[in-house]
Amino acid sequence: MPRPRPAWREPRFLLGIVLVVASVAGVAGLVAASDRSVEVFAARHALAAGDEVSAKDLVGVRVRLGKASSAYLSARPQADTVVTRTIAAGELVPVGALGAASAQRETSVVISVDGELPASIDVGSAVDVWSAEATGEGAGAPKFGAPRVLVPDGTVVRVVRDSGLGASGGVAVEVRVPKDSTAQLLESLANGDDITVLPAGA
Repeated sequence: MPRPRPAWREPRFLLGIVLVVASVAGVAGLVAASDRSVEVFAARHALAAGDEVSAKDLVGVRVRLGKASSAYLSARPQADTVVTRTIAAGELVPVGALGAASAQRETSVVISVDGELPASIDVGSAVDVWSAEATGEGAGAPKFGAPRVLVPDGTVVRVVRDSGLGASGGVAVEVRVPKDSTAQLLESLANGDDITVLPAGA
């Protein structure tokens, strides 16, 4: 009497296995194709404004953000990166909340200058800010002391020329200066000192 064929050798059994494997693979492919989540970084712990950020401060998470995904950090931050506002633990890190540490050591000050700037000064120019201290009135006109460099190596961010009706011909210059020089510059402006902006090293 012939021995019965093992069940695993039956064509129908083998066909069933093939169909199950194909079905699982199809479902996995469908799920992968429909997965529109992206990996971005969240803060591993709370970060305060001014804190430097490195990979150890972040954790990767997969989220579905749609078109908003570009607004969040998806690559490891470069060296010298700091946060510009507080980011809570677990919060996704917005690209707009990051900046360079060097930029946080500077601030912008708008300086009004009588007359025209030197022709070589424009946006991006390196400049020195000179100040002549107001010492009082002399012969009906303001009297000033000897000029000195108040802020060396500033950078021009913007130049606004007064060209409207009745313009006085003055110029407003927005200059990025080191933060440790800001108080002295603002005090000089408030005191009515004679402020001049010249090319750096002039």
